[in-house]
Parts: sequence; structure tokens; C-alpha cells
Amino acid sequence: MKNRVRVSATFSFRGETHHPEMVLDLDHFLDEGHTLDELYPMLAAANGIGAYSYEYEVLEMAPLHFDQAEGLAADFVTDGRLDLEGLRAAFQEASRRSSLESIARQKMGVDKLEEIPGLEAALQAAWELGRQS
Repeated sequence: MKNRVRVSATFSFRGETHHPEMVLDLDHFLDEGHTLDELYPMLAAANGIGAYSYEYEVLEMAPLHFDQAEGLAADFVTDGRLDLEGLRAAFQEASRRSSLESIARQKMGVDKLEEIPGLEAALQAAWELGRQS
């Protein structure tokens, strides 16, 4: 399942209220190691706001609002806020678990790690040992 969230901001500029928004692909965003501060230029670009404009400066002062989360992100959006670090940790855990399940499926014909008690811990220990060398 894709991890997505709608990002928006509301601000006034030259007597008009603006509501730029975009749908953020969190899988790509997390893979690239981005931070929340990097969303402002992305939001501006997605809405035709120049990076060197006064409008952009006003946008940067507006709080970001997150909603319509999909996938893992749904558990990390509360009251318009995104817990990016919590999502990043969950994303890494899901990726790790998926990798371990793939290994178990390919090498042992096991679809779920829970089918064999201790399998996940053994594969995780082997994974960590491989990372150390």
C-alpha cells in the first residue's frame, strides 16, 4: 500500500487568502531522507509559487496542515500534524520486516514469520551480523 498524505497551508497575501496543497508520496519522501522543512519549496513548486517571491516568504510562515493520510501514514497524522519521526521509524520497521519475510519465503517457503517461533529473531540477528561486517 502506498503511503500518502495531503499537505496544505493557508495564508493571506496581498489581500487574498491562498490554500496551496499537494499530495505527498511519503514512500519516496522517506526514502530520500527529507525533513518537514523541505516541504515548503515542494508545496510552492506544486502550486506555481516562485521560490524567490514574497508570496513564498509568507507561505514559509504558515503552518503546514496534513490530512487524508493513506497507508502507514494514517496512524501518524493527528489534528493536522504529521509525526514524521514516528512514521520514519514505522516505515523502516515495515521495510525490515518485509525484507525478512521475503528471505523466509525464498529460502524456507515460509509466508509469515510467525509460522515458526523464533524465526524473526534469528533472521534479525543474522541481518544485524551482516550489517556489522
